[in-house]
Amino acid sequence: MKKKIISLLLVGAMVLTGFVGCSTKEPGKETAPATTEDTKTETTEPAAEEETTDSAEPFKVGITIQSLENSYWAGVFGEVEKLLKEKGWDYTILACNDNSATQIQQIENFVTNQVDLIMVHPSDPNAIEDYLKQARDAGIKVMSWDDAMTNTDLNWILDNTKLGYAIGTEAANFINENYTEDKVAEVAIMNYPQTPILLERETGILSALEEIAKGKYKIVAQQPALDAQTALTNMETILQASPDTKIVCSIGAGGDIGANEAFMTKTGGTIPADMGIFSADATQQQLEAIVNGEATRASVGFEGSNKKTAAAVVDLYEKLLNGETFAEQNLVRPLLAIDASNAAEYLADYK
Repeated sequence: MKKKIISLLLVGAMVLTGFVGCSTKEPGKETAPATTEDTKTETTEPAAEEETTDSAEPFKVGITIQSLENSYWAGVFGEVEKLLKEKGWDYTILACNDNSATQIQQIENFVTNQVDLIMVHPSDPNAIEDYLKQARDAGIKVMSWDDAMTNTDLNWILDNTKLGYAIGTEAANFINENYTEDKVAEVAIMNYPQTPILLERETGILSALEEIAKGKYKIVAQQPALDAQTALTNMETILQASPDTKIVCSIGAGGDIGANEAFMTKTGGTIPADMGIFSADATQQQLEAIVNGEATRASVGFEGSNKKTAAAVVDLYEKLLNGETFAEQNLVRPLLAIDASNAAEYLADYK
């Protein structure tokens, strides 16, 4: 069996027998970019007697996701890599940097290299439907993460409007506890309307705020932020224009982590009782912020931790590859609100 580690975003000819090393870019943490010299290759040749006793070939899996630049995706797929390596499968994990043309080429290369399963986290679902059909016509199992697509064997999805509403509910309840119509909360939204499902999340957030905390808040800014560094920069700009902003609602981990660092800097690390960030993803860094009493107050997660999410998705890979079928094409993931009352419990799973 051969395993190889390749670098991210290899769009040309790809050898589908490895894992792409990834890194997160977070405020205050510098990571050197990967180079060709950084790439390592590991090859293990089985003994001749193993060939005669175990003829089963390892499954080949191709994974293409929007980005590995934020904490959630990097964390989950770091755990996915460990599990696939333990199983002895051949695998490739690529980020398309939210570029549908790049993702299309990645899918085409997966088909050319005859993988057994493709998992896609779509940049533009409509742009890749026909290419996923070609994969299925070639006998490849296809799974979508986040989008309910047509040409797939399984869609692992969230009700993103419901997720956004859950984020907005946590924020609205906090606003009701700390603000009044005479003293309204100034709220910033960290969004990403370029992606349809993330626009649904933002819509859910706004709906919950309006229904639950009506008259007690005003939105002073709405800024796109998928990664923490962008969020930090945007939050610093927001605080310059609206220095009384104390509430942030974010569609994901990046906006939460960046806004938290901006608030920690502004307050010298002493977070006032009426300041809070509410988001999705519940990454280790977010849970640590909750436990440490920083600005992050609550995050809506899914399976509970990166490890649990990775185990759940790899279990789905295995079921698909072994020919299992699902009663519904769309499998909806659970939602789990994590705050100061239970964050330590879920944080322990990261240790």
